[in-house]
Order: sequence, then C-alpha cells, then structure tokens
Amino acid sequence: MRLVASGTVFDATAAPANQCSASGTSALLASDGTLLAACRLGTKRESSDGHAALFASLDRGATWELRYLGLADRVRDGRQGDTRSFLLSELVPGELTATIMWADRSDPDAPWVNPTTQGLRPMENVHRLSRDGGRTWDSEHPIDLPHPASSTTGPVFALPGDATTMAQPFEHWKAYDDPALGAPRAMLRLSHDGGATWTEDVVVAADPRNETWFWDQRLAVHPETGDLVAMFWTFDRLAGRDLPIHIAWGTPDGRRWTVPQPTPLDGQHCQPISIGGPGGSGLVATYTHRRNPPGIRVVRSADFGRTWEVDGEVEAYASAAGTEPAAQGAAHADYWNAMAAWQFGHPRGVFLPEGEVFVTFYGGSGTARSARWARVEV
Repeated sequence: MRLVASGTVFDATAAPANQCSASGTSALLASDGTLLAACRLGTKRESSDGHAALFASLDRGATWELRYLGLADRVRDGRQGDTRSFLLSELVPGELTATIMWADRSDPDAPWVNPTTQGLRPMENVHRLSRDGGRTWDSEHPIDLPHPASSTTGPVFALPGDATTMAQPFEHWKAYDDPALGAPRAMLRLSHDGGATWTEDVVVAADPRNETWFWDQRLAVHPETGDLVAMFWTFDRLAGRDLPIHIAWGTPDGRRWTVPQPTPLDGQHCQPISIGGPGGSGLVATYTHRRNPPGIRVVRSADFGRTWEVDGEVEAYASAAGTEPAAQGAAHADYWNAMAAWQFGHPRGVFLPEGEVFVTFYGGSGTARSARWARVEV
C-alpha cells in the first residue's frame, strides 16, 4: 500500500470562530460517483454550538463544494443543541440517508460529559433523507432507542439479502447525573419494515463482568457472504488503559456475534472497509494511533480481519500535536475528561473503484482542527 494524495476538506484555520474545530467525520461514495464528506463544526471539539456540514467532491478530493450547513438544526422544540454526528448512507440509489445524533445543550454551561459522573447530556437520534445530493433534507424520522444515553455510532444499513430489514448501530452509556458505574454496550437496533419502526435490539459486544469496555463500534459487510464485521476502541477499566483494537464477526442477519478478539492494532476509533478481492475477504482498517508517533493509519487484511499485514501499514496523517493528554492511559474519569483536548482522530473511509481507500478525519493544533482527507492505494 502507499499514500497517493492528501488534503483538506474544510480549512478550519480560516474559518469563523464557531467553525474552527472539526470532528465527527463521515464519508460516502454516492452511486453517481460523487464523494461526500460530512463533519461536525463548532467552536471547540466539545462545545455546545456543534452543527453539521456536508461537502462534495467530483474529483476525488482535489476540490470540495459545501452542500449543506446545518446551523438551523441546532434548535429543536425551542431547545438549543449540538449536532454531534451526521453519518451518511445511500440505501436507495439517488437517496441519501443521514443518521444524526443531537445532544441537548439548553444549559450552555453544562459540559457534554459530566466531569463528576461521566454521564452524557440527553441525546436524540434521527434519520433524514435527501434526494438532491445532500443540498436539502426532509423532516426528521426518530430512531427509537429506549436506552439511556444512546448514541448512534454508524450509518444505517440494509442487512444483506433483506431489503426491508435495516440495522442501526448504536451504543449506550448512562444519563448525565447517574452516579453509578457505567456499563457500555455496542448494539444494533433492527427495523423489519424499512425503517418505519425500530423494534429489536441485538448486543454486538459487551463484557458481562464490565471490566473491558467496547466503544465506538464500526462495521463493514462481506460483499459475497454478507457476514458482518465490527471493530472497537477497547478500554481496560481496571487497568485504566487502552487495549488493542478488538474485532468481532456477525451473521448476515446481524443477530449472532462472536466474542470480540484482540487485533495487533494499537489504536482507538477504527473503521473497517470492505475492499473485496479474492473470495471477497479483503478488508482495510483505518484507525487512530494516539501514542508516539501519533497519527491516522491504514492497514490491510486478506482474510476479513483475522490477520493483518502490519508490516505494510501506511501512515495517512502524522499529527504534530505530540503526546496528548491521557494518551498512555488514565482512570476512566480522567480519560473521558481528556478527550475534549485531543487534536486529531475519528477516521472514516470508503473504497473507491480505482483500487484506493478514501479516508476522512479531523486534525490540527491549538484551536483550529480541520476536516482532512487522504487516499491510499491498496
């Protein structure tokens, strides 16, 4: 593999104050060949003024057009809020679906994460549709997630071989003022009527002892068998440190999952990307490597994530921020509070027909964190 090109989707260094920190990136290659990248923009990574921005490129990232800026979406039922994520999928050709997670920030002085309990602000999760390439979006369709502090972690997708069954990845944690120890779970919420109602839960990953925490699941689908794969930022609660990225495999119906296993990848957020190849089992993972040297990495697997070609790993982005707070590990309370200061991360990606992987992420230093991209030949 090799890095082919890289650049900036949105330059935060030249942006107004309420857009100088990008985060929460997502990517989609639309059926018409347009490359789409979305992100959250705000004053800070965890500020109360976050809003979605959607960009489009017709030349594989060389130039970008702003198609949507969701400033008005911050207010819901008279409450000020923060659009935390805007995750993209195309379930029907020509129709985009955004999976949106919104947090109530009606008290602007209350931080996103309670510094005492580590609980999260109240959240609402919705879908919205666009039929004009993301320029306009219709009304919201709520996703019924009946668990406290639930947040969507990936775009909605149709389960293989069943056009009416949709799966929505999410995780749940605990409410803002809940003093109890959190017990996170990575889950799927299933709809059996094309997204009209959401009625079934599946646990993708959870430790019954609540000692290992599986965060921020990212999924991919095998193009031939329909098998699912999920990768997790994994944290050892007792030791107060990250474990290697873990991986689990699921059946095409999304209902049965293996126990997560460690990979040789030392990182956090990790997006698997199916690239096909012999037997359809080619997989690429793009992930955040927080320890020295910090950056965004891309690595390939020929057997759907069971082994990894770590010697051929490519650095898609090198962070100039140096060692960041709690990068070497910390008690979970300190870890939650340190995340707001991190200068890069959250990679997402798609496979391009030219045999390249397009990766988008945020990165910068100080108060300016731009939305960035890289293309890696695989």
